[in-house]
Amino acid sequence: MKKKVNIIYQLLVCTLIFSTGTIAAQTGVFTQNPSTPLHIDAADDNTATISATQSANDVVVTAAGNLGVGVLAPSTKVDLRSADQKGIIGVGTNTQTAITAGAGAIRYFVGDDPDTPAVEVGHLQYSDGEKWVALSTAPPTKALVNANKSTVLGTAIPSNSSTETYIDGWAEAIDADNNFVPGTGIFTAPRKGFYLVSFNITLASGTIANNSYIETIIESNQATNNIPVYRTYNSYPAFQAAPLISNFVSGNCNAIFQLEAGNTIRFKVRHTLGSARNIYTNAQFNNISISEL
Repeated sequence: MKKKVNIIYQLLVCTLIFSTGTIAAQTGVFTQNPSTPLHIDAADDNTATISATQSANDVVVTAAGNLGVGVLAPSTKVDLRSADQKGIIGVGTNTQTAITAGAGAIRYFVGDDPDTPAVEVGHLQYSDGEKWVALSTAPPTKALVNANKSTVLGTAIPSNSSTETYIDGWAEAIDADNNFVPGTGIFTAPRKGFYLVSFNITLASGTIANNSYIETIIESNQATNNIPVYRTYNSYPAFQAAPLISNFVSGNCNAIFQLEAGNTIRFKVRHTLGSARNIYTNAQFNNISISEL
């Protein structure tokens, strides 16, 4: 009889164990319909179809181990992007060393402002694994470029209505955020925004053909919601008696571009003056400026 009781007890224990494993597949607290392996409805207000307002007080853990606070489908290890716009992390102070905290740790530190050391103020710091590094409280430096050119191009600009020549070999006067490469004449936008661009160029003295022009061009590789190329023509339509008049010829172009981070700007010239021309080697007459607005 005792043996029979033991067998029944063992079968009951096994049944409970397997039943528990099945029940624990999805655990809901204050909710009858958990959407993830662990789902807590803190306000106990969920219905069969959970609204954005209802999910704002829920906490879930997905099968991938992602924690969502106020969001039912977290896409990162910790996701706080709830519909109630309260997804804020409170970071406290601590006395751990950066080595102990480990690389990537963040803390709130009350001490000297990293941008104005004489001012005692709280600011965020992150650990690089060896030391605590202050996160700057100042906005990023806006792009500002000013460059000029006092040298000729490797090859003179041909007189051709279909040939556009890139202007390179600039000399920087200002490049606040290192976004311009003077050798290539290419500017790269550091971030999304609006950029005011000005381009002035002067060609060496030479004869000017009748009905000719010089075209200055500012070109971007951003074509979405943007004018990718700005062009300005300076024309010389008058008929002249021989011999033709010789003179310097200048062109200028101004533009405002809406760029994404990584978009570029370049500068080009073409003309139909009648003969190949090179750059006039006076920096005062050849310059570009770029200002992030």
